[in-house]
Amino acid sequence: MKVDIVGNVKEIADLAKKYNDLEFYRKIVHLEGEVIELTREKRQAEQKTEGLEEQLALKTKMRFERPFYYQDGDDVPFCPRCYEKDSQSLHLVSMGDGDKSTRWDCPACNKMYTIQKAGVARRQASSRHVGPWS
Repeated sequence: MKVDIVGNVKEIADLAKKYNDLEFYRKIVHLEGEVIELTREKRQAEQKTEGLEEQLALKTKMRFERPFYYQDGDDVPFCPRCYEKDSQSLHLVSMGDGDKSTRWDCPACNKMYTIQKAGVARRQASSRHVGPWS
């Protein structure tokens, strides 16, 4: 059973007002403000906890295979820049399979990755990208 603390405080404030005790009414109104603030802080803490739980769940799903991140059962790599910098799992887009290399682009951060056929990875910054992760 959930207790409606704010509702209870409002009821008490109404009673204090009814009996014309101005000082008591002021204290109740002040208490009501504190309860509302605590309720807001509690919700913020719950949202932060939810976000951290989502990040932890994502971290357990991701595995690093140089130079990309993958999830089990998913052959499409995730952008390492977006995952490491922003904790976002965003698939890269294959830009074809050339004779000597394969290019992967991130639609979010505009990073371009070129993978040499020999298996050596070389990351290239796209001319479209401006930012600290180069």
